[in-house]
Amino acid sequence: MNEPADNNQPSSEWFAIRTKQDFRAAQLLAPFCEDLFFPLESVQREGGKPRDRAVIPHVLFLKTTRSNILDMETRGRKSPEQNVPFWIYRYPKENRIRPIPESSIELLRLLTATDRTRCEIFRKDDFRVDQRVRVIGGEFEGYEGYVQRVRKNRHVVVKIEGICMVMLPFIHPDLLQTLE
Repeated sequence: MNEPADNNQPSSEWFAIRTKQDFRAAQLLAPFCEDLFFPLESVQREGGKPRDRAVIPHVLFLKTTRSNILDMETRGRKSPEQNVPFWIYRYPKENRIRPIPESSIELLRLLTATDRTRCEIFRKDDFRVDQRVRVIGGEFEGYEGYVQRVRKNRHVVVKIEGICMVMLPFIHPDLLQTLE
């Protein structure tokens, strides 16, 4: 028989943090979070072995409760030899911490998978730069973004408010719906 959920427990949310020591922070903070997402890519150095590099330098995403993330931030600043200092992204002009929607984290996970290519929109002249669009099919169905020129090609860009912007992998124009 399923146990009823305890509604008194604070729910976990995703938060973005900024730190100067992203690899160390990922290692030290992971045990204190429900989940930690640190998107990496493999890069080949000239004459050397491949190495991992942060896709979004100095930014990690942690899934935990609000009270836990605030407590970890305070501990990290007071005791840097045991933890690593970091700052939680907050709303501009306010001191409230900014949760990241689960859908944005899922999109980042899809986009940072190693088997992806960059998004381009081709052979469809009815998409203008800065026009809002929604993906209506495929694995990115439901995501919204806008058309942007990057290196002379049109891409669908999804903005994660105040954190980063990401280009979706190739999406055929027939799978895009314009938004007004």
